[in-house]
Amino acid sequence: MWHWHGDGSGWDGGDWIGMALMMVFIWGPILLAGFFILRAATGSRHEPPRTDSAEEEARRAYARGDIDRDRFQQIIRDLRDHAARRHE
Repeated sequence: MWHWHGDGSGWDGGDWIGMALMMVFIWGPILLAGFFILRAATGSRHEPPRTDSAEEEARRAYARGDIDRDRFQQIIRDLRDHAARRHE
């Protein structure tokens, strides 16, 4: 559109690159902030269910063969009973 040549006051071949970069640097952070604010407001984070670390350690010990099946089941029962009593 702009055809000023020679005096350096108009648009020449590379000015559109600078303008495009300015738009990215201005609108990029605004759009990212809006996205994160919207995401936080809607609570759309999908977190995996948290497993009890003691139960997970018992599963690993059982998988390694460090404890037998009966001992594993006893540990799991004890941990769950303890958790249930704690929440009463």
